[in-house]
Amino acid sequence: LISDETCDTSNELVLSALPMVNDSKNQLIVMASTFHKIFGIFQETWDNAEERGYHRIQWDIFDVCHTYSADIWDQPEVKDIPGIEKLKAYAKGRTGDPEGWIPIENVIQAWREKPTQEWFEVEYLGARPSSAGLVLRPEDVDHAVFDDEVTNKYRYVTGAEVVIGIDWGFSSMTAVTEIMRYLNQEVVLLDNKNYHQTVSEDIIKYVVEKVRQKNIRFIYADSAGKFENAALQNALIKEKLACKVIEVVFSKEKTEMVGNLRAHFEQHKFKMPKKLKDAYWQYKRYRYQEGTDKPLKEDDHIPDSTMCALQHFKLTRMTRAIVVQKTANSNPNEVKKLATPITADLPQKVF
Repeated sequence: LISDETCDTSNELVLSALPMVNDSKNQLIVMASTFHKIFGIFQETWDNAEERGYHRIQWDIFDVCHTYSADIWDQPEVKDIPGIEKLKAYAKGRTGDPEGWIPIENVIQAWREKPTQEWFEVEYLGARPSSAGLVLRPEDVDHAVFDDEVTNKYRYVTGAEVVIGIDWGFSSMTAVTEIMRYLNQEVVLLDNKNYHQTVSEDIIKYVVEKVRQKNIRFIYADSAGKFENAALQNALIKEKLACKVIEVVFSKEKTEMVGNLRAHFEQHKFKMPKKLKDAYWQYKRYRYQEGTDKPLKEDDHIPDSTMCALQHFKLTRMTRAIVVQKTANSNPNEVKKLATPITADLPQKVF
């Protein structure tokens, strides 16, 4: 079984394909990929290769270059290229291989045209993407995971408050998440269902049934799906289900929503079962556009649907206690406030 560009293949598809070689007496599974995604089944297999019975093989562009002269870096048309000394350092003194097939000139041109240095390192040197710029810290995502086969602590209890979040994906993925209120401001991701290029009628049918099963009162849905949201609300009314579809306008609310998502993970208020692998990997991959505070529109459907649902569970603002002291000659029941910054109460003001 050969899986090429495994990082760009859905984890679900790869996991479904692996059993195909189970009946082989000499089974061989080959996963080949550039590290386009920082987390996923390729990363997990690579990091645990020996444990899972795999053998790692890695090379970069200089390993497959055709033979070239060592003084290529001193040629007039090369030596003045911005950052060329960095590319030379990547070569590590190598001068190609007689059986190589990539002309060094093509590598130099790719260096000149690179959008970013990290892009070149990933595409041509087999490096992993940097974890810098991730919206959620990987350790916070790991902390959120519980094994639902070992503990039933976070199981659904009849009558618990549950809401649904929907991120409509018209030509890609539509993500539906169910989130339950738990103790002490904790929330639990009960389930995540993802659809790929599926007609809205099928998705709406699924959501309506979930509303019926758990007596869900609120659905927070991406406002980009105007017609889908209207159809969903009509379907709920038709079934006489008292559930309201609330539209979430990402263009206006995204910054606050990202902050609320991060707060839930950083304060360890978000819990999710180990079995929801797609959600786990998308939370870990969710990252900002380079040089901005805006999340990248890639691997974002499950985080987006989660943020929609979390609109119902906004964490309360953490406030510091005001330090006070008793005065020497005052009534012992009276206290005096110490000096505080004049801006201390501004976050609570409405302008």
